[in-house]
Amino acid sequence: MKTLISFALLFILGLLAGCTTTTEEIIAPIVPSITTQPGSTTTTVTSSSSMVTSATGLQGMFVSNLHPTSGSVNVTETNGKRILVFTNFKTDGGPDLRIYLAENTGLRNFIEVSRLEKSGNFSVELPAEADPTKQRYVLIWCKAFSVLFGSSELK
Repeated sequence: MKTLISFALLFILGLLAGCTTTTEEIIAPIVPSITTQPGSTTTTVTSSSSMVTSATGLQGMFVSNLHPTSGSVNVTETNGKRILVFTNFKTDGGPDLRIYLAENTGLRNFIEVSRLEKSGNFSVELPAEADPTKQRYVLIWCKAFSVLFGSSELK
C-alpha cells in the first residue's frame, strides 16, 4: 500500500512539474509605433513593413493562473484579417503551450489560434471562424497537461 501511495505522489508531482521549464525566449518588437488621432477610436500601428488599423477596440491585460503570465493583447484588422497583437508578453515555458480564444477560462466554445512559441512582442492571425466579440478570452493553455497558464479578457 505504501508503494502505491508513493507512486501516486510521484506521478502527481511529475504532472505538476511537466508544464514548467525555466527557459525564456525574448524577441524583438514588431510594432515600433502606435498613434491615435484625437477624438478617434481608431488606433494606427505602424511598423517598417506594414500599416495596421485597429477598428475593433478589443484589448486586455494578461492575468496569471497556475503560472506567472503577463503582458497585453489587442485585436487589430489588416487586409480583412483579424490579428492578435501581443505586447510585453511573458509566461513560463511549457511542453505544449497553445493560444486559444474562448468564451470563458473554462474553455467554453474555444478555438485554437496557434502554438505559443514566443515571448515579448509578436502577433498571430485569428482563424476566420474565430469571433473575438463572443470568444472574449485569450487563453495560454498547456494542451498536454490541460493547464491554464494565464488569460486575458478582451474588452
